[in-house]
Amino acid sequence: MPTNWTKSPSIRVVGEEEPIEIGFDAVAAYHGQAALAMLAVTFQGLRAAFAALSPADAPCRSGLSVVSGHPGPGVRDAFEFVTRGVTRNAYVVDRSLPDARFNPHGDMSYSFRISLDGRTVQVVLRDDVLPQRFFEVGSIKDKTASEAAEYSALKRQIASRVLASEPETLFVLKTLNSTN
Repeated sequence: MPTNWTKSPSIRVVGEEEPIEIGFDAVAAYHGQAALAMLAVTFQGLRAAFAALSPADAPCRSGLSVVSGHPGPGVRDAFEFVTRGVTRNAYVVDRSLPDARFNPHGDMSYSFRISLDGRTVQVVLRDDVLPQRFFEVGSIKDKTASEAAEYSALKRQIASRVLASEPETLFVLKTLNSTN
């Protein structure tokens, strides 16, 4: 049964001509259902980053750039839909980011850096957001039907919980200077 994301949070950015309100439901429709947990985590991380980088106004899409420590499709699609960073060549994956290396089965960081107008904020996922079972079941290459169903349910549960949380409870933010 599809999840209804219509009461989920939204993000505001300035597009080519005017502000655009982007709801999580639109991002989820664009992405599909493969990586809903990380789609929601990244979406909420963007909300936190935008509040830090541009507290008074919606940030301009064309000025945003992203360095992500996570290479997954949910992460990439959230960044692309909201910032158009992939299309604009303003999106880079750097698996060597040192923070939030929670997954014992993968070389990646659950952190990213968003830059706007010469300022950068580092967004680091807190260690209690993703349960260990998420990593355990996710690392199984040939999942049984039961494991696949469990993993799907886990991703939806995580996404629902993350979207119901305030972004500042999910992440640690640090403002970096232009040399970081």
